[in-house]
Amino acid sequence: MPEPKHRLSKYEITGYILILTGAVVLVWGTIKFNLTEELYLDPADREGVFGQYGEFIGGIVGSLWALAGVFLFFATLTYQKREFELQRFELHKTQKIFQQQNFSTLYISFIQKHNDIIDSLVAYDINKSDWRGSNFFVFFQEKVLTSFVQKVRSLEPQEKTEAELLHIFQDYFTYHFTFYQNSLNPYLKNLSVLFKLIQRYKAETQDQGEYYSFITKANFTQSELFLIYHVAQFYLLKEFNAIDNAFDVFEDMTEEFKVEHIVKQELLEK
Repeated sequence: MPEPKHRLSKYEITGYILILTGAVVLVWGTIKFNLTEELYLDPADREGVFGQYGEFIGGIVGSLWALAGVFLFFATLTYQKREFELQRFELHKTQKIFQQQNFSTLYISFIQKHNDIIDSLVAYDINKSDWRGSNFFVFFQEKVLTSFVQKVRSLEPQEKTEAELLHIFQDYFTYHFTFYQNSLNPYLKNLSVLFKLIQRYKAETQDQGEYYSFITKANFTQSELFLIYHVAQFYLLKEFNAIDNAFDVFEDMTEEFKVEHIVKQELLEK
C-alpha cells in the first residue's frame, strides 16, 4: 500500500517562500551591484561596492532567511507534535489489543470453569436416577413446577388469588433452591463474577464488548434461565439483583417459564 503523500504545513510553505524570496533578492542584488565587473577592477579603483553588497545581503536576504528558519522551526515542532500524537494513538491501540487479549484468556478460563461446574451438578429423583449437567436444571425446574401445581390445585377456588399463588410459588422455589444451594452456589457465584468482569472490562477499555455477554447468554438453556430469573426475582442472591439491567440476560427467556405467566395460567384453571 503506497504511503500517503506528505502535505506541507503553512509554516513550511511560508518558510520556503521566504527562502525563495531571499534567493531572488540575492540574485537581483548581485546583478544590481554589478559584482561581476567589480571583481575585475583594480582594488584601488573599487568604490566599496562589496561592503554595500554585504550590508544589503545581511540586512534583507539575511533577515528573510532568518525568518524562514523560524517558520521551518515551527513546522518541525508541528510535525513532532503530530508524530507524538500518532505514537500515543498507536500505543493506546496496542494497550487496548493487549487488554483484550488478556481478557479473552481470562474469559475463556471462566467459561471453561462455568462448564466444568455444570458438568459436576447432579441430582437424584425418587427412582434414584441421576440428573447430571444441564439436565440438573431441567430436574430442578420440574421439581418446583410440580410442587407448585400440586399445591395450587389442592386449594379451594376462593383461595386462588394472584398474591397467594405468587407467595406459594416463591415458597416452593426458595425451598428447592435452599435444598440444592450447596451445589448451585459455585455455579451462581462463578456466573456473577463472569458478568462483573465483562462489565469492568467494558468500563475500563471503553470497549462495548457485547460479544462476550452474547456468547455467555447464548450458552444458557431455558431451564438455566428459569433458575437464574427466579433467583434474581426473589432476591436470593444479591449479586443477581441488577444483572438483567446490565446485560438483558433474560431477553431470550420464554415467557411461559416466568412466575408471572405460570401464576396467570393457574388462575385460568379456576
